[in-house]
Amino acid sequence: MELPCFEPRLEPSDAAGRTDRLTLTTFLRSKLESLLGRGGTEPRVTTLYYPDYLAYTTVVFDRIGRGEKTVKFVAGIDAATGRAGEVDVTIPEIETRTAPDGRIVPASVDEREAEETWDDWLFGYINRKYRPVKRPETSLDRLELVYTPYYVVDYGEDGDRYAISSLTKQTELLEDIGPLADAYREQPEPET
Repeated sequence: MELPCFEPRLEPSDAAGRTDRLTLTTFLRSKLESLLGRGGTEPRVTTLYYPDYLAYTTVVFDRIGRGEKTVKFVAGIDAATGRAGEVDVTIPEIETRTAPDGRIVPASVDEREAEETWDDWLFGYINRKYRPVKRPETSLDRLELVYTPYYVVDYGEDGDRYAISSLTKQTELLEDIGPLADAYREQPEPET
């Protein structure tokens, strides 16, 4: 299936290197294995594609006595859970990638719901960040569904499973990202 995806900032082959000393358990296990001359088995790395809506936003503030100020930013709406927030990374190029069946986390939020979520989230965000005196003009310039490749690093039966974003390079326990963990459980076959 063809998907619009962020250009990865991390390759699947480099994903395991971000987890080898992440927790005390993995560090001690790797230390013990190297002392005993064992180990050397590479973890399984599987690529899954996670959906997000990018909401390109314009806000025009009427600053009393100083004219208007226009602020543009990108808000993100998680297409699997419906959570919204400002995108706090520089967005790389978006490319079209072919994703194998079963490796795509399904979007459970449609465009209409994403727009409603954006609208509900926007004014709370503006009030916290900018503290406007009067309600600003806002517009949703464009809404785009894009997928982030995540690398699931699986250390096997006794080991932990980690999810590494190819966009931010952030590493988390797989179970902390529910929709990603569900998709992995449904299709745990190794890719590399």
